[in-house]
Amino acid sequence: MVEMEGTEVEGLISSLETWFFNDILILDNLISFLVFLLLIALTFFLKKKLLMQGERVLQFLPERLFETAKEFWEEIYLAFTLAFLVGLFNILAAILELPAAITYIAGYLLAAWLIIKFITWFLPDTILVQIIYYLVWIVAALNILGIYDMVINFLEGIELNLGELQLSVMLVIRGTLVFALLFWIASWFEKYLRKNLDQSDNLTPSVRVLLQKILRMLVYIVAFFIGLTSVGIDLGAFAFIGGAIGVGLGFGLQKIVSNFISGIIIILDKSIKPGDVVEIDEVFGEVRSLNSRFVSVVTRSGKEFLIPNEHFITNRVINWSYSNDLVRIDLDLGVGYNSNLNQVRELVLQAAEENSRILKRPKPVCLVKDFGDNTVDFQLRFWIKDPENGVDNIKSEVMYEVWDLFHEHDINIAFPQRDLHMSSISSDAAKTMKEIWSKDE
Repeated sequence: MVEMEGTEVEGLISSLETWFFNDILILDNLISFLVFLLLIALTFFLKKKLLMQGERVLQFLPERLFETAKEFWEEIYLAFTLAFLVGLFNILAAILELPAAITYIAGYLLAAWLIIKFITWFLPDTILVQIIYYLVWIVAALNILGIYDMVINFLEGIELNLGELQLSVMLVIRGTLVFALLFWIASWFEKYLRKNLDQSDNLTPSVRVLLQKILRMLVYIVAFFIGLTSVGIDLGAFAFIGGAIGVGLGFGLQKIVSNFISGIIIILDKSIKPGDVVEIDEVFGEVRSLNSRFVSVVTRSGKEFLIPNEHFITNRVINWSYSNDLVRIDLDLGVGYNSNLNQVRELVLQAAEENSRILKRPKPVCLVKDFGDNTVDFQLRFWIKDPENGVDNIKSEVMYEVWDLFHEHDINIAFPQRDLHMSSISSDAAKTMKEIWSKDE
């Protein structure tokens, strides 16, 4: 048994030796390897001129792209030049039937490296980028081994029939890559359009947001259908799943659709727009942005609430700056009955007039509202035009000022009091009460 295994090992070693000397260590491969070394030497000989020439070409790019493109060119210009020279030689070798096994392998490896470098340089490090990274190396390896076409045919032979639609494994892989590329381009294009719309002074905030939503939807829809046609899928084959999509929209996606439509309605009727100060479901804050699914509201405490668009259609909403930014604030306070009411009125108005956020026009007013059980009730009314800076804080500032002025002028801020009148009391109770009072004294 051991002797048999030893024979097998010897046979394997013999086969490897035969393969190495007959297929690897041959004159054609040696010539191809020497050509590759010459191309490397030529690349290093031309590197200074190539670097300068590349930077000269890149100067035609916009300034904000020039630095990025320059750094990228400095990273890849040697490999790019070598790949270009290797590619030219491989074309020439195919025409003249020259030996080119080593340069073919080098060409695949250089092309794979350049593609991966481009992807990782310009795209964020995501799972999709990592998948593309491995796929590129796999494709290069399959081409080097000469089995690329065989693997592709095998993957295309594995099919799944869905009515009139036939999906193969290769079609799914190709479609995934195409869709990923198209959606990345669509995302970049959508951001470019959104940036230009944000810089437009001729559009109101509401119209700007509406156009952004419509363009975003159109860009991705166009990318989706381009992807389908580019991988060879007949759009008519999707007719059989139209009913399923309708049911999905009617049940599983109804909230998403409802919020999207509600967002468009909000923008069209201009009831809510960025910068408005709103109050909904005990949330008070400034509208930061309108999105396809929600409205972002930032409170004075820094919390950002993402409220579904549908809530702004179905619930009661207080928009403090709907028609204008003017907001009236009512502040109630009470003083004792022994106070000079005219003096109280003057001091309260003085407290309001000394605050820079309170408007001079309309003027603050101070009204006597009621003669209560324990207090004379006043109400101070004043106006502000910056509710986004807070409402409770301006109330607090005015109340602090009123407190200081009242204490300076001996104005009593009343509180509930009760007088106890006793018509009769026993001698024992009177004696006990005197003892208690004497102890307190």
